[in-house]
Amino acid sequence: MRHFGEIDFLMVKYKISNQVARKILTSCGTFDEAVDKLEQEKSKYTSFDSEFGDMSGGAQMVNHSLKAKSSIMLESKGKNLQTMANNYNLATSLEEGKKSHSEPKILPKSYTVHSSPAAKITKWIEVPIRELVDFCRYEVKHNKVNPKDFICPICRMDFYDDMLSLSDKEIDKLNTEMITKTLSIDVVMLSKCNKHFYHKSCVEQMVKYGSSVKCAICNTIYGILCGDMPKGTMNYTTINSPCKGYEGCGTIMIEYYFPSGKTNGEWYDGTQRTAYLPDNKEGREVLKLLKIAFDRKLLFTVGTSVTTGAQNSVVWNGVHHKTSLSGGATAHGYPDLTYLTRVKEELAAKGVFSE
Repeated sequence: MRHFGEIDFLMVKYKISNQVARKILTSCGTFDEAVDKLEQEKSKYTSFDSEFGDMSGGAQMVNHSLKAKSSIMLESKGKNLQTMANNYNLATSLEEGKKSHSEPKILPKSYTVHSSPAAKITKWIEVPIRELVDFCRYEVKHNKVNPKDFICPICRMDFYDDMLSLSDKEIDKLNTEMITKTLSIDVVMLSKCNKHFYHKSCVEQMVKYGSSVKCAICNTIYGILCGDMPKGTMNYTTINSPCKGYEGCGTIMIEYYFPSGKTNGEWYDGTQRTAYLPDNKEGREVLKLLKIAFDRKLLFTVGTSVTTGAQNSVVWNGVHHKTSLSGGATAHGYPDLTYLTRVKEELAAKGVFSE
């Protein structure tokens, strides 16, 4: 069931009726997508009638607005939406930021439009200078962060030029210009990360040649990470010989084959590898994840072999495999009680998860 505070918020922000707000939320699926849709549409239409149907009259809209504001204020689970609504009102936002002793909140904004590939992948939140300065001051004061370290992790430059040396009056002036779109907002926070900020242009550059972004601070992956593995095959079958420590079940035998070839104008040597998994519930789960990783070209790459030192060879790419049924961890075999857990963690680090 959808939280009624979302409907009230859209009614107040975009001056639409309850019926229209419900229709938009239902068609878009999520609140963030509904906001994106409305932001994009309002630049095309003088009203939302042509896209979403008739709206209420002026007097009725006033009543909706008053009721919606009251609903947001009274709803026990709507505190985040109330704070979000306050953020859209510059005067309220600035006043709350100065009075609050808690960590400054950074919430989705109506002026954030996910139109570029990087924005669509990361669902970033634009961060104007006031919120960023307040957050930085909080971190410096409470967590003893060096202000010199509060920089973009990609380009290693200030988020906004000399922002910590500006007066509050100067910051508020710039903030007003950013929110009213007379000045660009150049800093964003990635949606799934915990207060990790970047320059917009740096995030755009990260996704320029791919379909994913990996946070440089926490390694959270946005989008689908694909590798540079050369062409090859992955086949598997079951055998009766058990993996050591898994005598109660059979074994899944995986065979990888990569012929020699050419990449980036250079020849590389192919390889053939065999790996083993216990044929139980967890082993079959790992097999499924390995197949996804193989399809995304993540399991192998062309590089220097750790064992032979040979360059331009097809080698493993950070996801460990058991290449022996026995011998223990030192021989890349079983028993190894934590292996299946570890390999799932390695795959998760590449954005491959169990459903």
